[in-house]
Order: sequence, then structure tokens, then C-alpha cells
Amino acid sequence: MSLLARRLDHFQESVIREMTRKAIENDAINLSQGMPDFNPPDVLIKGIEKAIEIEEHQYSVTYGRRDLRDKIAEKLHLYNNLKYDPENEITVTCGASEAISCSIMATMNPGEEILIPEPWYENYVPITYLAGGKPVFVPLGENDFSLVQEKLKESITPKTKAIVLNSPHNPTGKVFSKEEMNFIADICQDNNLIAITDEIYEYILYDDVEHISLASLKDMHERTITISGFSKTFSITGWRLGYAAAERELMIGVRKVHDYLTVCAPSPLQYAALESFNLKEDYFVELKERYKTNRDFLTKELNKLRFKIFIPSGAYYVFADISAYGKTDTEFADFLVKDKGVATVPGTSFYEQNKTENAGKRYVRFSYSQKLETIKEAIERIKIRVRNN
Repeated sequence: MSLLARRLDHFQESVIREMTRKAIENDAINLSQGMPDFNPPDVLIKGIEKAIEIEEHQYSVTYGRRDLRDKIAEKLHLYNNLKYDPENEITVTCGASEAISCSIMATMNPGEEILIPEPWYENYVPITYLAGGKPVFVPLGENDFSLVQEKLKESITPKTKAIVLNSPHNPTGKVFSKEEMNFIADICQDNNLIAITDEIYEYILYDDVEHISLASLKDMHERTITISGFSKTFSITGWRLGYAAAERELMIGVRKVHDYLTVCAPSPLQYAALESFNLKEDYFVELKERYKTNRDFLTKELNKLRFKIFIPSGAYYVFADISAYGKTDTEFADFLVKDKGVATVPGTSFYEQNKTENAGKRYVRFSYSQKLETIKEAIERIKIRVRNN
């Protein structure tokens, strides 16, 4: 008899984090994991210093500091067109990933199904299995990763309980349109589904694309758990600060799981995060410009190297088709990283693992969350390694 639970058989350790370890082992430039190589805004650094100075070392209230929840509620109202009571309907978590975990575990019963558009961020599936649920994968459009309405409709069964929606989308950078969002909202209402929305990249948008929160659409507020955080917007991925917002009945469940999973998010970092709300609009404009410059450079250079590129409208990833090289995703990713080159993420880690014909075999994901000079150096390494292969 195995000492481990059978539910662990459904998934493996994170491939994204594994590629970061391989980058370290091989002294490679890390374009695998989505973490910047530059500092957060100075006000956040000063916020940490202040937290230490005033000895902010103990637990916060389980749901997060009230003043931080107040600020999050204000942001949700002004930016997302959503109204939540900070006392009962917002919870600060250890990153958006914990908020996702709490939301899935709070809503799924054993055997119930959750719809997950494919490709998907790799955390969604293991958490579904740990909650006793069953992931049902809904393939996005082959060339533009758009929502395929018929495939979504066909995926619904009497056991379907929820849908996870990530926009801007990881790994593709797809931003779902108002039309697509309205269709998802209709599906949720017609089938009494809960929507769990991962909006962590909501401020990283290009080409005048608009971010739409599903909960802001008609009759979706009461059936949606809205998730975001501070990691990507403020370059503090290691701080592990996120949040979930939902109407009270749903939030009672999320808070129960959060309470016993982590107790509370790091208290001194919650204090420091308050400073992020003092940043002016210029910061967010410059953030978009920085990542747009990175996107434009990386996609142009990869196109020259025979990668087939889907131009992302949001987030900071390029999901690159490597078909021209005649290698699988894992072969190509291993070739790049082990040759002291560049770490990427094999595409199969974003798709159903047990499929014989895994569409991810022809993709690798590049992150462009780093400094432009880091990306330029990575491209130079790729040029040498690929052309000499």
C-alpha cells in the first residue's frame, strides 16, 4: 500500500518552477517563470522598512488588514466596476494562487466538474483534484485562442459546477472580448454555474484592449469569485499577496478554507502593500509601456527565428509555436536551457497530460517580464544556439 494519497497520481510538480530550477543549475537566463528581474516601486520598499520599524511582526486578522481590504474595495469599484463590502466580501490571501485554491476547494464537491479553457495555468488542475473535483478541458481556438462557443456548450453536463476564467490569459496573452465574456455569463446563468475569475494580469494590457471583469456583467456578481493580487502589477511575486472578492455566501466558504490553509497573508507585507494605492496613474501607464516594448521586441525577434507567434494582448508571455524546428516542446526547452542558453516552459504543461495528441507539444512559453536588456541577451543566445543546431 502506498503511503501517499491516490489523488496525487493525477498531477506532477510544477513544470514552470522546475524550469526555474533548471535555469539556476545551467546558469541560463530565466524566461520561464513570470517574475521580473527589477525592483518594485520605491514606495513599497519604504513600506517594508516602515513595517519593520513599527514592529508589524504578528498575525493580522485572518481575512487581511481592514485598511487594506478597504483599499482593495475602492480599487475594485473604480477599476473593475464592482462593489464589495470589505468587511464581509473581501479576503486577502497568500497570492492569487491561494485565492484560487480556496475558491475551488470552497465550491467543489467530490465528483463535480469544473470547466477549464485549454491551455491553462498549471495550478488550476491539481487544486481541482485535491478538492475531489474533475477538470473538464475546453479547447480554445487553434490559431487565436478565442473562445469556441460550441465546445463550451458541449462540455457542460449535469455534474458541471463551475468555470475558471483567466483573462488576460496565461500562457497565451489572450484577452477575452466583451462578446466572449457575455457568452460565458449566459452559460453560467443558464446552467447555474459559479465563475472563478483569475484577473492577476488585469493592468498589463496593450493596444487599447479593455479589461472586463466577469462579475461586472448583468446578474454575474452573485455567482462570481473575482481574484487578483499585487504580484504582477507591482513586481513583488515573492511577497505572496493576493485577494478574493465575492458576495457573502461564497466568501464565507472561501474564508473557511483560507483560515485553515494559511491563517493569514504575511502581516508586514500587507502593511507595505498599502503604499501601492498611493501610486499615480503614470505608474500604470509606464508599466504597460515597459511590457509593450518587451513584447514588441521579443515577438519581432522570435518571428525572425522561424517561431510562429500569437501576438499577446495582455499579460507578459509569448506562446511560441516551434513546429519549424522538428522537436517536441520538452526536447526544445531542454536544448535551450541545458546549452547554457535560455529557460522557457514546455507547452504540454498547459494542456491535459494524458492525451496522446497533446497540442502543447508544438509550443514553448517565453516570459518577457524581465528588463529589456535581459531579453536582448536571451535572444542573442537563442540566435547562436538555434542557428548552430
